[in-house]
Amino acid sequence: MNTIGERIKHLRKELHLTQVEFGKVIGLAGASVAKVEANASNLTEAAVKLICATYKVNYLWLTEGRGEMMQDLSLEDLVDKYMAGESPLAISIMKAFVRLPDEEWANFRDMIDRIKNEGQL
Repeated sequence: MNTIGERIKHLRKELHLTQVEFGKVIGLAGASVAKVEANASNLTEAAVKLICATYKVNYLWLTEGRGEMMQDLSLEDLVDKYMAGESPLAISIMKAFVRLPDEEWANFRDMIDRIKNEGQL
């Protein structure tokens, strides 16, 4: 991927977004995103920064093709990314799980085992 347009297209496909969906986030019509992807139009610096902030994209990867595509994401960031649109309760439960220290996982496993042994699961 030698151009920013190619990297935008790659990113959009990785995110499973249409050109219209991707464009809404940065204030562009789908046809404008198509032009950017075809290298027939350029993004503003503000749009590039918005993409990076919204999708946790590495600025140098997007602008110059250097480094990894995505910034390091915390487990909570991943929950937000992959559970977008899910119930707030489900999201908060998953975030609680990712914050559990190792010793609490053992307690959680023991609790599940007790429930299984009592025939309730």
